[in-house]
Parts: sequence; C-alpha cells; structure tokens
Amino acid sequence: MKTIAFDLMGSDGKISESIAAINEFLTKNQDYKIFLVGDKLEIEKYLNPQFINENKVEILNETRVAKANENNIREISKQTTSMSIALDLVSDNKASAILSAGDSGTYLGLATLKIKRLNNVSRAAFMPMIPTLKENKFFLLLDAGANLVVKPEYFDQWAIISSTFYKNLFNIDNPTVGLVNIGTEEYKGFDYHTEANLLLKENKNINYKGFIETRDLLKGEIDIVLADGYAGNITLKTMEGTVLNFSKLLKEKLTKKIIRKILSLLLKPAFKEVKERLDYRNIGAAWVIGLNGIVIKSHGSSDKKAYLGALNQIKLAIESDILNKTKKALE
Repeated sequence: MKTIAFDLMGSDGKISESIAAINEFLTKNQDYKIFLVGDKLEIEKYLNPQFINENKVEILNETRVAKANENNIREISKQTTSMSIALDLVSDNKASAILSAGDSGTYLGLATLKIKRLNNVSRAAFMPMIPTLKENKFFLLLDAGANLVVKPEYFDQWAIISSTFYKNLFNIDNPTVGLVNIGTEEYKGFDYHTEANLLLKENKNINYKGFIETRDLLKGEIDIVLADGYAGNITLKTMEGTVLNFSKLLKEKLTKKIIRKILSLLLKPAFKEVKERLDYRNIGAAWVIGLNGIVIKSHGSSDKKAYLGALNQIKLAIESDILNKTKKALE
C-alpha cells in the first residue's frame, strides 16, 4: 500500500474540494492510502465512508493551522499543527509523500527542519510544472519563490535534481536546461548569473543551453528553466494571470456582436482545447525539491481539479521512485 499525507488545513478554499479530489483519486487507485490531517467533523461530511472501512483513509483530527515567519519557524516546529503532523508522517516513514496548501514559507521551513535536505543540496526550491504551446509538452521552473537570494552553486544543484525529475516524469533522456536572464548574451545579468553560467557549462551531467529570456518559455524548447526565487515567482504568476485574463478578454470580445457570437460557436471546441492545455489546475501543485522526501505544495485557492492534479503528480513520483533516483544523481 502506497501512502500519502494530506494537510487539509490552511488553504483558502473549502475542505469539500480537497475531499472530492480524494474520493475520485482513491476510487481510481486501489493501492493507495491517504492520511487526512484536519477537522475530522468536516472531513467526514464529504468523505466516502467506504474508504475508512477499507483502511484506505486514516483521519488525524487537528484543526490548528501552522503559520510562521523566518524568525520563529523553530518555535512553530515545536507546536502541534495539521502541517507538522503531516510532515512527521513523512519523516517517520509512515507516508511516502505529503501534500499541503498551507502557507508557503511555513511549509518550506517546517519541511526543511523535519524532513531535512538531501546530501549535497544547499537550499530547497519550489518547482512547478508548466504547460507550453507544444502538445503534451511541459517545462519545469525553479526556483518559484523559495529563495530570493541565491548563490551560483544553487543553480548547479537544482539543475541536477530537475534533470532527474524531468527524465523520469516525461521519459526524456537528455532534457535541456536554461537560466533566466534579461538577455541571452553572456555578459548580461548580475554577477551570480555570470558565475552560475560558467558552473552550469562545466557540469557534464546536464544538457545546459545557456541564458533564456522569459518571452521564449512557452515555445517549449527548454525543458528546465532555472531562476532565482524572485524572478521565478514573478514569471509563474505573470503566466497564470495572463492565461486567465486573456480568456476573459477573448470571451468579452467574442460576445460583443451577434456575428461574432455565431462564429464563436463554431470555434468553441478550439478555444476549449487551448484553455484546457494552459489550465494550471491540471498540474495542481509545485514540487518542493531538494528535500529527503516527496513534498508537494498546492495553491491556497485550489479546487477539486487542482488537488486531483497534485495527487496524480505524487502518484507519478512514487511509482517512478524519483526520490532514490535523485539521491543517486546527487552523489
């Protein structure tokens, strides 16, 4: 039985959305068990009771939400919260992976303290999987917000980890790696860009292609996009916002005139396909890479579709033995 710990507290949405995703996931995946950490009364309102009877779900009642800042993370780690209980399940080897939609900074800090970093890794990073304009083509973006200040060696370590992930997630032997900069010329950027560029060029274990500009990311030519946490987070949120707002704008313009409404009915399937391909909820979450466990972070506003996408990512990671393969690559 494969096991997942799910921290259900701390999100912005309703618990019914996460439970709906769990009901569907467990129905389709008979060999999984999920530890649900949260408000037991609320969980039982929406959970299929069959899963409790079959021992595919175990509820751990805890309603306290973990929320800290970088100055008191150690103090928070000593408190009993839904997030700390879920993380303890992974650190005690009772669960193979953890999913949470709680506060990002708290999650990163507690996970680092409890699960620990992998050998030869200086910092953990957030790594979402982002769809491109190419059919069934994605790129991995890291860091997406965990480290605002970086050192060149971080990029080198993240490139090894993300390359291992990409090989196993997408069955591609030699994924390409690029470093986000304000231009592709080697003299551009801050000092850490220049130093990281040299380090990455010397790394024979990755397929490094040099600097890349953010306007080229959706082309799908680079599989792994490296960035500092500030640039990476802005890139991620700009892309998500662009897709959502473009969809609204297109709908507004198409419904402005009768003739457009009629023509749009013919094009509706195409619009739907494009929207579906670029919908971040199909991915559902970001990996927290560099830790000694499979750690996934969902949006605080996640719905059923997003949570289901996150659970399916975890399934892929567990069944491809991604953690042990990453450890081996870092050696």
